[in-house]
Amino acid sequence: MFSEKAFQAWQARRGEVEERERQRIRADVEAEVDATLAQIRREREAEIAREQLARSFRHATAVRQMGQPRPVLTEAQKRERHAEIRRGVERDLEAWESERRQLGAAIGRR
Repeated sequence: MFSEKAFQAWQARRGEVEERERQRIRADVEAEVDATLAQIRREREAEIAREQLARSFRHATAVRQMGQPRPVLTEAQKRERHAEIRRGVERDLEAWESERRQLGAAIGRR
């Protein structure tokens, strides 16, 4: 059983207790938001790094393939060779795009 005096003291502290609880909840929410933002930033940086790697890989592959010595080709053979290289680069780009979409879906952005 509570005395009237103890009840009044509890009532007087109630606002203070509720405010501390609200502050604790705010701090928890802020920490969760900060962690989520840091995770998104890390994932975005990783995505950018993968994009740069894929771009440099495609460029190096194209330069290497274009610079390979080959016998004199007819115009039709040159067009076919360039088309083959283009298809390879487009295939690499599509694989990268697919991976990027999956990552975006995994983090709920797309």
